[in-house]
Amino acid sequence: MYERKVKGEREFVFESEKEFREYFPNKDLEKDWRTARNGSYTLTDDGQVVRILDRKKFNNKKNNYYVRTLLGLRRVNVNQQLSGKPKKNIYSFSADKTSEEAVKERKNPTGNETLFARYVANGEDVVQSYLKVFKTNNVEIAKQQSRVLLKQERIISMISKENIESLDKIGINRDYLFEKTKDVIENLEGKDSDKLRAIELLMKIKDMFPKEEKREALTVFQGFSREQLQKLKKADEIKQIAHAENVLEEGDE
Repeated sequence: MYERKVKGEREFVFESEKEFREYFPNKDLEKDWRTARNGSYTLTDDGQVVRILDRKKFNNKKNNYYVRTLLGLRRVNVNQQLSGKPKKNIYSFSADKTSEEAVKERKNPTGNETLFARYVANGEDVVQSYLKVFKTNNVEIAKQQSRVLLKQERIISMISKENIESLDKIGINRDYLFEKTKDVIENLEGKDSDKLRAIELLMKIKDMFPKEEKREALTVFQGFSREQLQKLKKADEIKQIAHAENVLEEGDE
């Protein structure tokens, strides 16, 4: 017998119907997992017994269902077999990978990831953005998973694209930003610390630092609200660019 906790509840994979009856002599047992009710115990194709943790319909697909068990996700059709060993990840069809591994290895963003990136680019709190989009009320999970997402190249690219579009709408383009950053460096009355940060930012953009640090520079406006972006139009406040990376670094802790 295999045991694992799912959402705080003990769940099991029994090797056989006989073992199942030793623990639950009076429980109903469905014979066909394809028609088994949500929450019921059912026989698998290789004679094990598991519980149907979820039975749901695919979005926008008529009479097309899938089930979730400790053996992973299975589409409900005659070509699918429910069998084998328990899976690390029961929330993805990539069952040989953990959910974090699946997120890291995914090449194209999902619909939820696209929406998450849009919220973040529009200045909304990262954790609240995650809670809005993904099906969880757990703040700790949202903190952990949002940090993972913000390190993925596809998410960074989407946030950068959204930010560029927002800046273009208020008349701030690449040349404008470089010119104002140059003004910070050449301002004889400016603070040395502001000049050094401006120089460091430009060096990162010019590929004079390792790739990981450059990625932070490319997302320099991540988490800024539209009101804050508007302020960048004032030359005397352009020094925020030089300090913007601090916002990113604090959010990644």
